[in-house]
Amino acid sequence: MKQPTWNPITVSWAILACVLGWMPIALASVPTVRVNGETLLGSPDERFPAVAAFKGVPFAAPPLGKLRWAAPQPHRRRVGVQSAREFPAGCYQDNYNSAWYGRVARAFGASDAVFTAPPFSEDCLYLNVWTPASAADRPLPVMVWIHGGSNKAGWSFEPNYQGAALAARAHVVVSVAYRLGVFGYFGHPSLRGTRAPTNFGLLDQVAALHWVQREAHAFGGDPSNVTIFGESAGAANVAYLMASPLASGLFRRAISQSGGYVLQESATLASAEQVGTHIAAALPGRPDLAALRRLSSERIFGTARERLGDHNWGPVVDGRSVLAPAAANLHLHGMPVDLLVGSNQNESYMYVDGDPGSLSHELASLPAAVRDRLSSLAAQEPTPHLAHDRVSTLVEMGCPPYLMAASAVASGHRAWVYRFNRVRPGAGSGEFLAYHGAEIPYIFDSHDVWLSGDAVDGALTDAMIAYWGNFARDGDPNGSGLVRWPSFDASDARVMELGARIGSLPAPEHALCVEMAGELYPGWRG
Repeated sequence: MKQPTWNPITVSWAILACVLGWMPIALASVPTVRVNGETLLGSPDERFPAVAAFKGVPFAAPPLGKLRWAAPQPHRRRVGVQSAREFPAGCYQDNYNSAWYGRVARAFGASDAVFTAPPFSEDCLYLNVWTPASAADRPLPVMVWIHGGSNKAGWSFEPNYQGAALAARAHVVVSVAYRLGVFGYFGHPSLRGTRAPTNFGLLDQVAALHWVQREAHAFGGDPSNVTIFGESAGAANVAYLMASPLASGLFRRAISQSGGYVLQESATLASAEQVGTHIAAALPGRPDLAALRRLSSERIFGTARERLGDHNWGPVVDGRSVLAPAAANLHLHGMPVDLLVGSNQNESYMYVDGDPGSLSHELASLPAAVRDRLSSLAAQEPTPHLAHDRVSTLVEMGCPPYLMAASAVASGHRAWVYRFNRVRPGAGSGEFLAYHGAEIPYIFDSHDVWLSGDAVDGALTDAMIAYWGNFARDGDPNGSGLVRWPSFDASDARVMELGARIGSLPAPEHALCVEMAGELYPGWRG
């Protein structure tokens, strides 16, 4: 049955003004929506006025007090009309993410001041929605973005993550927050055996996906056609969600951008419990769990940073939300949905250096059976810096997409693999090359004003936003006017090159990756 021509998310500002007595009837219409049992007021997007934005929409109760380190609880309905026109606080963190953006900005000749962090709080379980403000003749595909930041930083509304451009192309875009660091991936012996012994950040993402199932229709979205997508830690979380029994049936497709390192992870509940033990040991009186929940955010965060240093935060195998390491799960159970997956040409370049000793140290940390092959690969590069980048990028990000795509195909699904290699023109190009995260502005059409760009970047943006949107709509990135992207076939592996050139090419190092997989990724046997 065809939907009515009016859209339930838009009402006349004149009517609202009469009811609330706020502003003159002459002003434009304001988006409104009924979700959570509440009426929310949004706003037209500044760049795309035909897109309605709803910011800071609660999807769970604030995880404070007794709810710190607990499964997310339902949001309690608020009385009266609520504003959804301002972004909320980001989840509690330090300046890790801001420092990353500052480094990139400086390389391209801008001041650190171009990137300003929001306030941070444990009260952060909110999401943001962008949706076309005019009616569609059928429900729209929903794209749910899970941000990166090493599971210890980042927020759902960073300038590069705002979904208006995708929404303007007939999608509903949702960006979600989740608890980070010590608040998201804490464990404690007293939590063992409970419904949520750890992985609170991942459980927040599951709760947000349940919210999408309940409420997407109010924004014109189709809850039966949800695609989750994320980058870096967000992409690693996408892999955990694909494997989690708690997220089964909550989405139809997945996009993983530069998150292949998840195949190297195998942390256990015991390792998460050590976090709580170490924090308690560092505090006066060795407080128990109840006492830890009464301490301030600052005290918990500061103690974790001092006691644990550069801890690797993220989901662990807890027997409930995560049943097995990602590589083992992939080998045992395959991929449950269609997949678009890929990596960037120089993922590690900005994180490694040109010291030959650093490369030797990394090679020594890898299984002996792969060292000679990777050393030979490194020897092909003209500088030690490029050599280190090539090895690190291949192991952490370059090989896993092939394995994930092959698993999807073997499971009866379709897969599409890309390699992003666009190097921005301008001052920062030589310092970062095709760096980790460089693809994000092309997908959201959200290029920072301080980033150099030319006609190539414009064409690449148009292509990538179309590929991603097409995949979310019907599981195939191809469409009218686009260079054809071949689906993945392990017998003749090809990837889509996304850069100054857009077109397919033989998958780089595919045979080598398959050969090394059993050594590099715990639980994988290909």
